[in-house]
Amino acid sequence: MSPTDHYRQTPRNGTEQSTTTETNDAGDGDTPSETGAVEGLIEELVESQTNELRDELDALERQIETVDDFARISLNERKVKQNEAKLSEFSESLTAFAEKAFNNINALEDRLDRQALLLVAILDSLEDDVDLSTVRRYENDRLIADTAPNERLAAAIQGADPNEK
Repeated sequence: MSPTDHYRQTPRNGTEQSTTTETNDAGDGDTPSETGAVEGLIEELVESQTNELRDELDALERQIETVDDFARISLNERKVKQNEAKLSEFSESLTAFAEKAFNNINALEDRLDRQALLLVAILDSLEDDVDLSTVRRYENDRLIADTAPNERLAAAIQGADPNEK
């Protein structure tokens, strides 16, 4: 074998081929089969790098979707926490309002009780000097108006019974 003959191994589609090339007289070292092999290698290299970039791009898109989902979930969780805080504040203010109203009702009932006791004491002290027939008639009318019709009928029947005092 002459020194101008040499063996070159080139990968093609995952397989290695052994090609024999001879240098031509012009000295450029390229034959048509060698040029095709180089172009094939370049195409394979470009294709593999393109596929790798596509895979990386797909992975990045999935990561972006995951981050976007996480951001939405995080935002929703913050909104829920804010709403819970507002609800808690509203509940506390409502409780405070209810306590204040309850205290006011108790104070009003206490005042009414004192006024009723004072009125009873005044009426008892004036009973001998004042004609209370109008007051008693009013009380009787109120009792009649506040009772149910069947209770008034029963009371009238008992009042009409000649055996009763």
